Amino acid sequence: MKNQASCLCGSLQWEITAEPFNAFNCHCKLCRKAHGSAFATYWFVKPEQFNWLSGTDTIVRYRSSHLLTRSFCGVCGSVVPYPSEQGNHWLAPGGCHEDGKKSDCHVFAAHSAPWYDITGDLPQHDDYPEFTGMQRVEEKPLEPGSEGIVRGSCMCGAVKFHISEPFKLVQNCHCHRCRKARSAAHATNGFTSIDGVKFVQGEDNLGNYKVPDAKYFMQVFCKTCGSKMPRLDPGRGIAVIPFGALDDDPHVKPARHIYVGDMAKWYEITDDLPVFREEPTS
Repeated sequence: MKNQASCLCGSLQWEITAEPFNAFNCHCKLCRKAHGSAFATYWFVKPEQFNWLSGTDTIVRYRSSHLLTRSFCGVCGSVVPYPSEQGNHWLAPGGCHEDGKKSDCHVFAAHSAPWYDITGDLPQHDDYPEFTGMQRVEEKPLEPGSEGIVRGSCMCGAVKFHISEPFKLVQNCHCHRCRKARSAAHATNGFTSIDGVKFVQGEDNLGNYKVPDAKYFMQVFCKTCGSKMPRLDPGRGIAVIPFGALDDDPHVKPARHIYVGDMAKWYEITDDLPVFREEPTS
């Protein structure tokens, strides 16, 4: 078995040569920020079951906790595989791997985003399962903010932003580009007018990558930690906000799944939201 993949821009390529021995969906705040999504899906393989197929010069590393030094592509922002201190490799399949092992469980379920409901029959753990031997990562509580403002930030704290108007739409997108960019089962994006989002810190620390053959698609991320950040689109007058970057409860939840025709084979929709093979025209 060989399962090959790449980041969004293609500068980093890799393969695994065996089925992952574990797979879980992580709902911790750090994973949500790294991927800009409701949760991160991770596969675990032994070091000898993983190979780089490209150079690794574009990898940027950020130590997010005592447990992990995360890796992302410095060109496009996609999360890419990295070794853990336990000796195994962590891979976020996202749009990178179209087929493979389905998740065994949800971890850090007690820390799931207030705007996301965990559904389905997978076991839920409030921490890492005991058999992993991994120590929990404590999440610091956030001080209350200003009324009418939804705050967001990256993992390292270099970039912060405020949202000052209600979201016009929130949706889960399963298109190949979104999955590959976020390295997640799907992206959860909220939309406001371009005036609804203001960067209050670190705007000069943002990187971006526009897919060459895309009319609009661009990924924006913190250049230090790789967290996915809002994209301001002056041409259309809108802002696209990765919901995983939010610190406050936006008091709105996703309304639908779109582009489910591109959904990863290792993921299953278990909620009752409307589903569309592509994006509805109205």
